[in-house]
Amino acid sequence: MPSASPVRPTDRGRLIIRVGIDTLSVAVVGESASSLEAYEQLQTKSGLSAAANLREAFLHSEILRQRYATAYVMTDSPTMLVPMDEYDRAEAALLYDHTFSGSEQQLKIGSVMTDLHAVAVFSIDRDLKALTDKHFTESHHLPVCLPLWRHLNQRGYSPGRQRLYGYMHGDRLEVFRFQQNRFKFCNSFTAVQAQDALYFLLYVFRQLAMDANHDDIYVIGDIPRKKWLTDHLHEYVRNVVPADASDLGLNESQRWQQIPLDLLAMINSGHL
Repeated sequence: MPSASPVRPTDRGRLIIRVGIDTLSVAVVGESASSLEAYEQLQTKSGLSAAANLREAFLHSEILRQRYATAYVMTDSPTMLVPMDEYDRAEAALLYDHTFSGSEQQLKIGSVMTDLHAVAVFSIDRDLKALTDKHFTESHHLPVCLPLWRHLNQRGYSPGRQRLYGYMHGDRLEVFRFQQNRFKFCNSFTAVQAQDALYFLLYVFRQLAMDANHDDIYVIGDIPRKKWLTDHLHEYVRNVVPADASDLGLNESQRWQQIPLDLLAMINSGHL
């Protein structure tokens, strides 16, 4: 995939690295506000690990050749939510390994979300963690969906109505709902086609006993055949919203439309 033309970042910008399943991108946020100074979609080679691709990117990326003391690294890996008052680091790592096979050799990290009363436990490659520790004085790791969860929880309240969100990134559909600043439901499904997304969204909608004439489904992210999906959801649920960044209150100029919603949420979060 060709990279976007990068803009030279300011010396005091804050760096975000997004590590997707098969993608790698970097962004620089300005010093004084949640304004995007630069963005670059990096070249990746199939068969190489995320750490190996990032190591190559440090050699060739105009953005990464700049010097930054701190980096925020968003990693797209399976995420397990634990109630904040029940979180134990060692026990969470064991439970994660039992839940997600093949993660035993990876490093488990817990990101605390006090506003949602939960800890998001996720895994990263140990080589990736070592690489970011080598290049930056501080590297903060978090799952890709965390900024979007926090943003939508803050602005998604409608008195007397419930919202179910379906966020698509890559082949992964994240389905979640909030209630009283907590997760009512959150799970991830593999959805290669729009038919898969239709099935999972309706399954969860019914599982949660939501009202087809009153409650909402928000369809967001890079969903294949989004119009087909929303049309078919409308056959069962009255209120279906195919929302884009502006609908969700995320500042986005035409110049940066290729940026994933979770990264836009991170840029707009004000927590950098």
